[in-house]
Amino acid sequence: MKNSTRIQLLVAILVLVALLSGCSNSADMYSSPIGIEGGVGWVQWIVLQIADFTYWVSMQLGGYYFVGLIIVTLIVRTAGWPIYSKSNAMTMKMQQAQPELDKIKEKYQGKTDDTAQKKMQAETLEVYKKYNINPMGCLLPFLQMPIFIAMYQVVRRIPLSDGMVDNIIVDGVRDFSDLNFSFLWISDLGGADQFYILPALVGILMFLYQRYSMKKPEYLQNQKYKSSQGSQSEKTMKMMSYFMVVMLVWIAKDVSGIALYWIVGNAYQFLQTYLNRRSNFKKIELERNKI
Repeated sequence: MKNSTRIQLLVAILVLVALLSGCSNSADMYSSPIGIEGGVGWVQWIVLQIADFTYWVSMQLGGYYFVGLIIVTLIVRTAGWPIYSKSNAMTMKMQQAQPELDKIKEKYQGKTDDTAQKKMQAETLEVYKKYNINPMGCLLPFLQMPIFIAMYQVVRRIPLSDGMVDNIIVDGVRDFSDLNFSFLWISDLGGADQFYILPALVGILMFLYQRYSMKKPEYLQNQKYKSSQGSQSEKTMKMMSYFMVVMLVWIAKDVSGIALYWIVGNAYQFLQTYLNRRSNFKKIELERNKI
């Protein structure tokens, strides 16, 4: 996708991370047991389904919450693989087309009359057609957002769910208190990691993934053209990406379950990106051989 579009998506993700951290009017929702009234209805329905399934998986495997959390995280990520794969393929196509798109931008830079703008749009659409790019493809990642929001709530709220609100038993509120919330050196995944090991792993893994994902794939290494605008956008993306790493670590330091969830999810996403790049490389090689 174009750098400007990628920046917009990254901004949207940063806003989402801020909202998930509790910096919003819905902050109370993240400190409430699962099943309590409130929140967006359809999102809360998804929360209930994921929470009940996580509880069931955990109980089938000795009652250890971390086991259920890891398995459900992998299942959710796998279920979203088709969307991720299509989004990744769209990114690849945009990376291939980017030098030509940058040339078109520079060609019409400063020309604001209707005729020039129409010509620029027509030439841009021709490039999109050449590389089989759907401009709406950049919206694909947002299709996964409801699931990720629900999953985040589940991880934050399961340790709080003991069937009661203000020490009063409330119908509909889930009771997951019989789960074992310990994990290796951590006695309660609902609390902080006193040794900051998990938050550190979140930061390291996310930093390495950002470096890898922003590195140009092998099949694009020969693209030498880059506009000044493209270079600036790339720098902006790097700064925002690293800022997001800091935000994730800041959130993860307070809730060990969130840290574990992100470690598993980011490691899996690392694998997804690697496999998708290999698959895309093979597709490009086949297309080149046909030519």
